[in-house]
Amino acid sequence: MPEQQAKICVHKLTKRFGELTVLDEISFEIRAGELVAIVGPTGCGKTTFLNTLSKLMPATAGQILIDGEEADPKKHNISYVFQEPTCLPWRTVRDNVAYGMEVKRVPYRERMERTDKIMELVGLSSCAGLYPNQVSASMIQRIAVSRAFAVEPDLLLMDEPYGQLDVKLRYYLEDELMHLWEKLQSTVLFVTHNIEEAVYVAQRILVLSAKPTKVKAEIPVNLPRPRSFLDPAFMEIRREVTELIRWW
Repeated sequence: MPEQQAKICVHKLTKRFGELTVLDEISFEIRAGELVAIVGPTGCGKTTFLNTLSKLMPATAGQILIDGEEADPKKHNISYVFQEPTCLPWRTVRDNVAYGMEVKRVPYRERMERTDKIMELVGLSSCAGLYPNQVSASMIQRIAVSRAFAVEPDLLLMDEPYGQLDVKLRYYLEDELMHLWEKLQSTVLFVTHNIEEAVYVAQRILVLSAKPTKVKAEIPVNLPRPRSFLDPAFMEIRREVTELIRWW
């Protein structure tokens, strides 16, 4: 990726719960349109990290800047795809995809155009009129991901979105995510406990330490797409990240 000004700047982000320090002065940058993965040992605070970045939870100290301004959900589009399904059961697939844009008061015509475009990209058009209880688990995750991309986010946070799906479905949806990301050029921070998944999707991997959590290492993933799990270069990056987590 050509060098460009950072879209997201996180500076000395710290989160404490009483005497317990979970996030300890975490700093990093993300360029516009970059997909960065976050990995770390179990219990290191990855979800707390995302909740703080999204402003769902206040930081104890530090700054989160978007385009040089303090991140503000009232001003910036910060989208979040959670681990658990988050579809509204009383709304159709189409209305679920459009929901974030409604909240952001995107004009009706533009909202419908974006909804149609996103649903076509992820293969949801044929079930637009169905309700969440009438579609599969993989469809539910497609809806959540589509809704997040549809608001044209300044920052899209993804918290292990495919962790509860079986391996075959996860691989399929990872490819679908790559297709969406390349088409829409969103800036994405993707948290996963699956190292192979991180190497498969990311341009860069940030490895977190155990608590108190810091950024332990930054690993570039300069591999062509589509990526092969059997590529020796892929396996070497996977080994490097695994060792960094194993010996925290």
